Amino acid sequence: MRWAHVARKDFADASRAKMLWVLTALMIVAVVGISAIPKLLYIPGEGGPAPDFEVAISYLFTTMTVMVSIIGLVVGYQAIVKERETGSIRFLLGLPFTRLDVLLGKAVGRAAVVAVPTVVGFAIGGAVIFVLYDGFVLTTYLGLLAFSILMGLVYVTLAVGVSASVSTRAKAVTGVLGIYVLFDLLWWAVPMAIYWLLERELPGTHDLPTWYVFVERLGVWNPLEVISGTMVDIAGVETISTADRIAGEVPFYLETWFAWVFIAAWIVVPLAIGYYRFKRAVIS
Repeated sequence: MRWAHVARKDFADASRAKMLWVLTALMIVAVVGISAIPKLLYIPGEGGPAPDFEVAISYLFTTMTVMVSIIGLVVGYQAIVKERETGSIRFLLGLPFTRLDVLLGKAVGRAAVVAVPTVVGFAIGGAVIFVLYDGFVLTTYLGLLAFSILMGLVYVTLAVGVSASVSTRAKAVTGVLGIYVLFDLLWWAVPMAIYWLLERELPGTHDLPTWYVFVERLGVWNPLEVISGTMVDIAGVETISTADRIAGEVPFYLETWFAWVFIAAWIVVPLAIGYYRFKRAVIS
């Protein structure tokens, strides 16, 4: 459990550097401000019924999916490479810590730096939402909180893995941005491009080959989106089930529960690659 000492030190360093407090303030403002938008835009007597909790949670869900992912990447990308550039990594490795201890400790510490402000922001924001809107559903709100923490963990570990793999912050930024753009923002185009090369036409929404949905599931956001449907009940959001999208029966690896395996891979694989490269790096 030596990695736990590294994690505690990393979390404490973030607190002393004001990173933790800035993120906490940002999260409070975001949760309160975004969820209040429907209420602020509503004019009594115009535009239908007054917005309720379901409308507020829909606004908040959309914001959190973008905000938490970016925060996770920003918090994690400097975790190890910054210490390599400044030379402080030599002092850390001079203590009875292995490089695996450092990697795991940094990942856990940075994940906590994202998780704690998220919990505080949701706690304060939840009180505001409860006052502003009718129909507050605690399980739905806690589900969104849990999903946000899960997202933070995924993106933090991804960034820490990149941070452990490279020797400069410039390379870390390039690696993190490249992975985010390809595997998050643009991954939906990859199976579409493969389908067009094979069939010379664009795919529809139904009767897709199994491989198409499998390739989609390899990205970062797709399995998270699948999991979000089991954790957060967003009213008015209709999604096409996997069974309706593909031709034939749904294989086990495309069932909803298996999306957790894809997410586990996005946590473990970047850290494993980071450890492989970090273990063999010459620290001068």
